[in-house]
Amino acid sequence: MPKMKIDAKQAIEDIRAGIPDSVMMDKYKLSAKGLESLFNKLVETGIVSRQEIDQRQPLSVQSVDIAIFRCPACGMSQFVEFDECPRCGVVLSKLREKGIKPPEFVRQPLQGPETRPRPEGKVPRPDSVYRGDLARTGCYNSPSIVELSELKWKFKTGGWVSSSPSVVEYGVCFGSLDGNLYMVDEQTGLEKWRFATGSSIYSSCAVAESSAFFGSLDGNLYAVGLESGELQFKYATAGPVYSSPAVLDQRVFFGSLDGQFHAVDVKLQAPKWKFRTGGPLYSSPSLSDGVVYFGSLDGNMYAVDGSKGKEIWKFRTRGPVTTAAAIHNGVIYFGSGDGFLYAVEAADGRMQWSFRCGDKVTSSPTVNGDIVLIGSADRHLYALDVRSGTEKWRFQTGSSVYSSPAATGAMVYFGSGDRNVYALDAANGREAWRFKTGGPVYSSPTIVDGVIYFGSDDGHVYALA
Repeated sequence: MPKMKIDAKQAIEDIRAGIPDSVMMDKYKLSAKGLESLFNKLVETGIVSRQEIDQRQPLSVQSVDIAIFRCPACGMSQFVEFDECPRCGVVLSKLREKGIKPPEFVRQPLQGPETRPRPEGKVPRPDSVYRGDLARTGCYNSPSIVELSELKWKFKTGGWVSSSPSVVEYGVCFGSLDGNLYMVDEQTGLEKWRFATGSSIYSSCAVAESSAFFGSLDGNLYAVGLESGELQFKYATAGPVYSSPAVLDQRVFFGSLDGQFHAVDVKLQAPKWKFRTGGPLYSSPSLSDGVVYFGSLDGNMYAVDGSKGKEIWKFRTRGPVTTAAAIHNGVIYFGSGDGFLYAVEAADGRMQWSFRCGDKVTSSPTVNGDIVLIGSADRHLYALDVRSGTEKWRFQTGSSVYSSPAATGAMVYFGSGDRNVYALDAANGREAWRFKTGGPVYSSPTIVDGVIYFGSDDGHVYALA
């Protein structure tokens, strides 16, 4: 029997979303041995970590074929067949025409950034907070981009860019799956510095006191100086860190695939407290009134005291909770892999209402005035009444919506796996414009001073105005 060709990109999406082994076996028509072979091959490519796979039930091995392509020059893994390598720039067709072997690619060690004194009076801009604020509402105080006028710049990295850019006084800061955190000039897109970690970066930065805090799949939380890119400290967990941290009162809050939520004291560079859940944590924390809210692959949304790490309440769903919650007027809005968006009381976790999408909820919600916006794997962005959960409108794209929407009052912006970033009228969901990139857009946009910043799986970060 011929081996089944498997879309590796979709398989990784399923792993990240916490899809159970039994569901993946049915979806890809694999035996238990075949599924373990799939996991092993993904680990061998370096695209996922062994720790991620080890969270699953161990299985025995059988060979399967998966659609992954490698650059013969630098060895970079790709999900689609390519001619020009996005990492080293080798053009394969030209090499074939000349009948020569691809040149050997030698990665040069990154030179450490020059250490410079921090300037006095530099204060991080409020736009540097992931999802707009610590409550993760997804709203930005910026002029709307009603008509797309120009591509200001785009910056190429060596891997996908799934993180959300942070705009600070020093420039635009973001991570890439090539393992680097970058700082580029806000006006020109020219690189100022880069900081290399030991693995891919999905985490978006939290900025506080001239430092950027972010996680890496190498299992560490990093603190890096915004001006120089110099390492200030790193804090190790026992699993990859996808979660985007939140910083408040000299404490950094974030989750890890080690199953624990961590609160780290910035001054002591040591844990303030840890809170263990029943599964790995992809979810980014949301903060309000001294309480930290976060989801887990165990299916719960947790409310935990930010000072002591004691559970206040938890709300059980029927699927993994991988995205951040939005907090507005004493209500927590969050999605689950069970396909529902939930609205629950922040004080005690009592449910106000729920809304069922056509598939799992794959983005964080945005609360914009009287509507809640949410993306789903069913290819839609939904707008719901904030009080009742009644659908006001929906907008269909060509693929899953993992990108969390960003709002500037009258407009909503988000990306899709169909490679587009969309701008919609918030009142009725009508499309104002779209911009096509070279890859799926899972990055959540950041809007500052009438410019929208986002990353794409084509390896670029874009600035549109």
